[in-house]
Amino acid sequence: MKRRVPWLYAWAGLLLLVLYASAFVASGSEVALALRGATASVLPVFAFGIFVLRGAERLPIESRSRAGFALVQLGLLLLFALSTTAASLLLFSLDQWATAGKMAWRIDIRTFWQTLMNGLLYASIAAAGYAREHARRSQAAVARAAHAEALRARAELALLRSQLNPHFVLNVLHTLLGLVRREPAVAEKALEGLGELLRYGLRMEREGVDRIALREEWAFVGRYLELEGLRLGERLRLSVQASPEALDCELPPFALQPLVENAVNHAIAPRAGGGRLDLVASREGDRLCLVVADDGPGASDAQLLGSPRLGLRLLRERLAMLYGERAALRFEVAPGGGLLVRLELPARAARGAEAA
Repeated sequence: MKRRVPWLYAWAGLLLLVLYASAFVASGSEVALALRGATASVLPVFAFGIFVLRGAERLPIESRSRAGFALVQLGLLLLFALSTTAASLLLFSLDQWATAGKMAWRIDIRTFWQTLMNGLLYASIAAAGYAREHARRSQAAVARAAHAEALRARAELALLRSQLNPHFVLNVLHTLLGLVRREPAVAEKALEGLGELLRYGLRMEREGVDRIALREEWAFVGRYLELEGLRLGERLRLSVQASPEALDCELPPFALQPLVENAVNHAIAPRAGGGRLDLVASREGDRLCLVVADDGPGASDAQLLGSPRLGLRLLRERLAMLYGERAALRFEVAPGGGLLVRLELPARAARGAEAA
């Protein structure tokens, strides 16, 4: 989106022009000469100042250390002051050539004060630009937070609905009925796992948590896989690996479970021979990497995100709102065939891990 010069900046330029013209008149210059002199002094500052405003957008304060940022700004201030002063001298000379037929550079003590004034004007324009950019980013952050909150609520509701889906519940209950007489202890443990699965979703909704430790999500997914393991038996072949460093990192609730559920429902459960599911969590430098791979028929990115049965589109939207370009959700061909889903997030220690 193209951004225009702020109207307030244009009015400030006009006010500066009036002040300069008034100063020239007060020093004894004719009105016409004062207006030309004021224009020669203000026009370069106004024109170059537009680039200063744009620089606040392109060179955020967070882009480098404070010392580095201060050095860059000092260099830009000197460049601005000298460039605008030189441009003003050129305009003065052109005005003399047009009115008196001669072109002469006049450098004296007033040139020094003009350069100093232009440096102060750079500082004022840069400060206004960074204040404007900070306000814009704050508004964007508020909008993203509101959108992320709406997406989080939708994700929780979608998850609770999937947990209460008749097919899921009936499949689990049907499995438990067969275990009640043969293995009552196993059936009781499975019922407890189902209750914990539902309580997790209700707790996330009640507390309004935006990020949790991967350790909690990992345990939640583990209980989900235990229930699916009772139903699928040996058809579900699992390989689960997680490093302690990864488990201490934070991520949005329900970021991993939809990926696992997708693999179980679409790559393993429909096949008579079942399939293999690999689940890996690792920390690679400043990135948290989660991998969910299966040996099923695979699917294209468009098929996955276009399916109304899947929460992957919602997950991608949530990640974009919470992390922007710092998060990545990619679908690849798994080694030996099947689908590999890779989720990468900035590695940040969860609050509990920091306290520990």
